[in-house]
Amino acid sequence: MPSRTNKMTRIEWIDMLRGFSMMAILWFHTEVYYTDTIITPYAMYVGDVLAVFFFLSGYLMYSDKAFNVRHKLYRILRSLIIPYFFFATIIAFPKSWIHQQQIDIISITKYILLGKASWFIAALIVAQLLFTISLAIFKHRYALIILAFITLFLSSYIGNGFNPADYYNSYDVWYMNEAMLGYSIMVLGYIYHQNEERVNKINYLAIITTLLLSVIFIKLYILKTDAQLIFGPIIVSNYLLFIGDIILTTLLLVYFFRLLPTVKLIQWTGRHSLVYYFICGAVPLIVSNIFHIIGIYSNSYFVIFLVFVVVYLFATIITWMIYKYLPWIVGV
Repeated sequence: MPSRTNKMTRIEWIDMLRGFSMMAILWFHTEVYYTDTIITPYAMYVGDVLAVFFFLSGYLMYSDKAFNVRHKLYRILRSLIIPYFFFATIIAFPKSWIHQQQIDIISITKYILLGKASWFIAALIVAQLLFTISLAIFKHRYALIILAFITLFLSSYIGNGFNPADYYNSYDVWYMNEAMLGYSIMVLGYIYHQNEERVNKINYLAIITTLLLSVIFIKLYILKTDAQLIFGPIIVSNYLLFIGDIILTTLLLVYFFRLLPTVKLIQWTGRHSLVYYFICGAVPLIVSNIFHIIGIYSNSYFVIFLVFVVVYLFATIITWMIYKYLPWIVGV
């Protein structure tokens, strides 16, 4: 099935899937800040949509043309590293004030420089840098697969905080633990894209049905066993279950969104997901506090959904303003 592309040569199903995943993350933060608890189990969707971003990042790394290392490093700098430092700095002081923490410039600066201001962006930066270096050194996909297994093992052995090993990386500077896990998922996306034409010859209905039944089974098993499967920071009680869940659910979402018609709002959200992510904590927190102040509080999904709509609206307005008036920040 050929990919649908627009005049900007963007792949529409990728933007759709990114948009959906970003909205799911916004929902998670809205639910947590508004209800002060987690109503929808984290393991049901949060780790999966986070993994989607790493998978799609690896997918977009593949090209039939020669890999341009310098260009890719420049894109990482402009689209991830510079926005990280900008948004981390801008948000740091209001964040400290909202959480009633003492404003210490030295501590905040150190926090930002160590990549602690945004675990996901930090891990994505490191994972993309590792992947770029890998592609520059190794030309064969089997080398990437071997490296993926190595980083996956390391993320489990030195990165899992559930039952820390003797060499557990407790400092996790620039979230190397999560970056190693993300790297292995990126390789999966890269290999999928490399074999996309071959894979797409398989009956789509059969693939989606098989994946759907597998995901339903694994999610029911997760609920029954009350497994702890947190992506960032990595706190996983059953790593094989965690990886199986991520792979199956990510592939299901990929195949599903390749079939869906384009919804412009979701697509737009996906195209601008970077800024959404930087504000996906602050906006739900502020909006939730406003609802609490005016006396609207409920654990009802209907009320949470209304709060989410307000969160999504404000996040979209802020994102639109940044891309329109400060495009240089995000490398546009």
